[in-house]
Amino acid sequence: MVGKLLVATALCVGLAEGGHHSAAANPIYPAKPLMTLQNTTSHGKRYDIATADGVALKVLHVYGSATEMGRASGELLGPIAEDFLVNALPKFYASEIGSIDLPSLPAWLQKLIKGAGAAVAPAVFGEALGFVLSQEHAYIQASRAQPLAEIDGMAAGLCSSGAHGDPGACDTTALSATIARVNMLPELIRMTCTMMGAWGKATATPAAAASASGGGGGLVQLRALDFGSGPFANYSVLTVYHPTEGNAFASLGFPGMVGAITGWSDKVALSEKVWETYDGSGVQPGHYDGEPVVAVIRDMLQFSDTKEDAVAFAQSIARTWAVFLGVGDAASGQFDALGYREANLTVYGPANVSQVTHMPAMEDLVYIDKHPQPSHDNVTMPALMAKNYGSITAVNTIDACRVMGTGDLHNAVYDFSARKTFLSLGTIDANGDYIEKACDRPYLEFDWDALFGEPQP
Repeated sequence: MVGKLLVATALCVGLAEGGHHSAAANPIYPAKPLMTLQNTTSHGKRYDIATADGVALKVLHVYGSATEMGRASGELLGPIAEDFLVNALPKFYASEIGSIDLPSLPAWLQKLIKGAGAAVAPAVFGEALGFVLSQEHAYIQASRAQPLAEIDGMAAGLCSSGAHGDPGACDTTALSATIARVNMLPELIRMTCTMMGAWGKATATPAAAASASGGGGGLVQLRALDFGSGPFANYSVLTVYHPTEGNAFASLGFPGMVGAITGWSDKVALSEKVWETYDGSGVQPGHYDGEPVVAVIRDMLQFSDTKEDAVAFAQSIARTWAVFLGVGDAASGQFDALGYREANLTVYGPANVSQVTHMPAMEDLVYIDKHPQPSHDNVTMPALMAKNYGSITAVNTIDACRVMGTGDLHNAVYDFSARKTFLSLGTIDANGDYIEKACDRPYLEFDWDALFGEPQP
């Protein structure tokens, strides 16, 4: 499988366009007419989306403080979150215990993992997640987004929903600790992803025309997430946060997850991929003494108005494992790839990204494929970028993902000028193997104004 349990998080982000149902190989469905309201609370509401050809997604809107938003999430997801946290994830842990990268962990934990049989594998995996949490707890606690308060609220909401048993007997402290450990999973997982940002001369909407039609500089951004088998695809949740402090933003993830792996606001959008090389183990030096990458992405989404804000934040914190973070913004209509690692942070644009990718450079275009860098495949993605150069849109970016076969778990394409995001989701069978990858599936089209303007119940 692609997503091995190693020492780094890795995610990827993408491009967008359009606002219509497409008869192309990947149909595009406007999301709003497909939403069916399922439930509301004082600080949240849940919609479900389902199409005749099997596209399914839960969309949450949560409002208020971190605690209030977390509680709404727990209340609204109830049995779905319970099934994911209590049933699906332990089975996944048991199947993946042998894939944990041992050298990144202390000797006592390595020994425990090596001796773990099938019966105790989920508990041992939990020990590994608990160790990571203990190392990063102080940094998580310092986050402006208050993820630990959100987790506490989520546990309280899940208990009150009755999904975790008798609400009066539900142990919110123990449940909160379980959810907190689950949130460390991305710090142990490597995902191979693809990212791209195209604007100006690279796109079908030059900057001047884009500015006249509403801004965004014609920016199209891609985030393709390649993870491999597991229970995640069928538990996908789009959570739209309307926080008391900071920007409203959307995060495509899973029940219980308060960090972000794929997300956007109406100001910035984020992409991520692991920064591997072909040397040694492939994973660059890092440590568990800092803020988890998914928490960094969450902070950027909630508190960054520009890509420069995101860069300044990344420079100010203790970084853990090496990734590329792609950041596009509406203010400039442009995209940077941040070389984010423990030792330093480097901003890559069209003029210097080839230093790490060894790919052909093109004006107003930054792209990094799903392979370790510099990529050994210097044909596939460069050829597609060259083919579409000067007319890059959300639709032909979607087509390019299908041709490259990138994005099994989910894909996101952000169209800043149209103020739309296009999402596709993979589907899996009972064993967690893909029936169909996201890059081969239909896409849902979300309008930013409608999404972030959703009124509180």
